Amino acid sequence: MNHLVLVNSQQQEVQNLVDKSNLNQQLVNVVISIRGHNYHTQAIETTVKQSHPSLKPSAGVVFSVEVNYQERLVVLQEVKRAYSRIFNADEVIKAIRSAVLEEHELQIYTVVFLKAGSIPKDSTGKIDYHACRNAFLNASLDAIHTWTVNHEQDLQQLQKDVDALLEQMQVFVQSA
Repeated sequence: MNHLVLVNSQQQEVQNLVDKSNLNQQLVNVVISIRGHNYHTQAIETTVKQSHPSLKPSAGVVFSVEVNYQERLVVLQEVKRAYSRIFNADEVIKAIRSAVLEEHELQIYTVVFLKAGSIPKDSTGKIDYHACRNAFLNASLDAIHTWTVNHEQDLQQLQKDVDALLEQMQVFVQSA
């Protein structure tokens, strides 16, 4: 079976072709690039929806946005109606962040929890990735709760990255 893999810049063009054709959406894998590594969005979305029972299956999307010249991971996820009154956002954010970090070694920049049935979809009922991304960028989502990493955490991560790079450079210099 052949699969079509998309890179960020190709997504909209190919998605339009998929929507107008008989191609199975499951055969199209969207790839995002963060810190020089490529990730399949479907794999991350699966990790997210399995991280906590309050998350509605098949009602979430991940994509990257540029922040301070770096691509960052954004998660949009619907919450099951049954959890709307007892939803503990901090607990679920912790579960999502831990699962994504453990499974994909990725830090999440933003998590947006949406009311059940509010994730943008196209005319066929499929999640519209581009409408989701645009709604996020325009702050027009029907959000229950939004979490974004704070600058202190971001600086701590940057320091860890610099330390790891320096360690790699030291190993390289010693082996040369």
